[in-house]
Amino acid sequence: MQIARLYLVLFVLIGLGISACGGENTENTESAATDSTMTMTSDVSMEAQIGPVTELELGAYDAALAATGQAAFGDKCSACHAMDTKVIGPALAGVLDRRSPVYVINMILNPTEMLESHPDAQAMLAEYAVPMIPLGIEEAEARAIVEYLRGEG
Repeated sequence: MQIARLYLVLFVLIGLGISACGGENTENTESAATDSTMTMTSDVSMEAQIGPVTELELGAYDAALAATGQAAFGDKCSACHAMDTKVIGPALAGVLDRRSPVYVINMILNPTEMLESHPDAQAMLAEYAVPMIPLGIEEAEARAIVEYLRGEG
């Protein structure tokens, strides 16, 4: 766990360095809705083959699960992601309108292989230049994060 946090800090610092050296005058407040890469359509069959989750039926919104997901998001995701602002990674408001739940949960659980294999993830890596790192999130916690993102969309 300490190593994962060390990697997270390292990637945050690298990302900040890259963004500071970019030389372009870009605003850090672009919403995900205007992010051209984020509007691609996910191929559910492909992402189901890449990660451990092959299908995910969301069902009725679960506020208690979303609260658990909000806490997990704050602990593990907020260093690189916000809802309406690009940070190191893309803004995540409405991510479930642009990506399938299977894509999102497998990106949380298996970012390395998703970045190696899924064209949408590869396009985002090309745009953001900093890969999402595995944080050792378990499936139940990832599901809670998806529920939180669902409520924020």
